[in-house]
Amino acid sequence: MTLHGFLDYWCSLDWRHQLRHLAQYLLIAVLLVFVSPFGMFPEQPLVRLSYWFAILSIFGMAMMPIASKIIRSTGAFDDFSRWSGIFGCVLFATIPMTFIVHAIEYWGWSIAAARLGDAVTPMRPSRDTAGLIALFAQLLAINLIAIGVNSLFILALHGLQSEARSRPAAGIRFLSRLPDQLGTQLLHLQMEDHYLRATTTKGADLILIRFRDALHELSDYDGLQVHRSWWVARDAVEKLSRQGRKIELLMIDGTRIPVSAGYRKMVEELLLGKTGKD
Repeated sequence: MTLHGFLDYWCSLDWRHQLRHLAQYLLIAVLLVFVSPFGMFPEQPLVRLSYWFAILSIFGMAMMPIASKIIRSTGAFDDFSRWSGIFGCVLFATIPMTFIVHAIEYWGWSIAAARLGDAVTPMRPSRDTAGLIALFAQLLAINLIAIGVNSLFILALHGLQSEARSRPAAGIRFLSRLPDQLGTQLLHLQMEDHYLRATTTKGADLILIRFRDALHELSDYDGLQVHRSWWVARDAVEKLSRQGRKIELLMIDGTRIPVSAGYRKMVEELLLGKTGKD
């Protein structure tokens, strides 16, 4: 399981995976009830079970998918190793979760105090800066356990595959920057100042990346640069048109893209068979 595979998994959870994760979180919560870490609610096992199941569900159902999408789209952890990247992702997801849990603790205590009375209500949580840091450390430890269980499930589901033998999808680093709604079937790229307008079969959007960096990330994708500001996917070219000494490409989405003189010979060689005249 590569770091990109890990992020892709969390970015594309369907309801079946979510249900399996909920079952895993329930089992972990039951275990935590018996272990009773951090001395929480020692005389109230049902409160402990509800607390840990809610915490784990928030982490797995919301925080991890959101954190994974942010990390994948920004490429922030692209240079990290697999395990350091996974740890960083969990740590990143745990930061906002700490404040969410703090709010849940406070509101939960207020509701319990109103319904049960102070005599039977657990001690009111006190979270100053040191308390928040302690809560963050506790949640990070529990979340790492949950991710460990999830990762074992992922490996059991997909099978252990040798990373040395597995071949990543072409252009995966650049494609991971695209919004989910665009899909991954590229048609063409156009440079616009410090942005690129990426067009796929599902639409177009602006991506913050330099053109030369995008070309590097797409070096193994079946496409080519045809102009100082344009890149095209080869299978998205419908026809190569000639107008005197000028040539342009007609794309399957109807876009007409100019071909610079410096790229003309290469384009004609690679797109042989798609030549036509207007």
